[in-house]
Amino acid sequence: MKSIMHRKEGTCYLCVKLHSDYSEKRTQEHHALHGAGRRKLSEKYGLKVYLCLRHHTADGGPEAVHRNAETDLFVKREAQKAFEKRWPELNFREIFGKNYRDEKDRWQQASGETGQGFRFIK
Repeated sequence: MKSIMHRKEGTCYLCVKLHSDYSEKRTQEHHALHGAGRRKLSEKYGLKVYLCLRHHTADGGPEAVHRNAETDLFVKREAQKAFEKRWPELNFREIFGKNYRDEKDRWQQASGETGQGFRFIK
């Protein structure tokens, strides 16, 4: 399924969310939820984004989802919000086995609020 999270083709999801950078870049597909069969479910429900190398790979920058647990959790929370908005009749926790919105870190609130030097854009 096409992404229900990523709106503008050719942009990096995290460049937009973290830095208001809408410039076009080479991107790679990233399944927001992965491991323990969640990758297939991410595909089924469109819970994927496109990330530049800096925000995707382990050898990318410090904000890369495969390197930074807080960035990874942010994307998972965004995926859960998108899922719950699109399918309010379904139970995210029953399907994915976890409620990412309950986990605490320095980014207590996602989009629209500030936290530790980042401003999240809706």
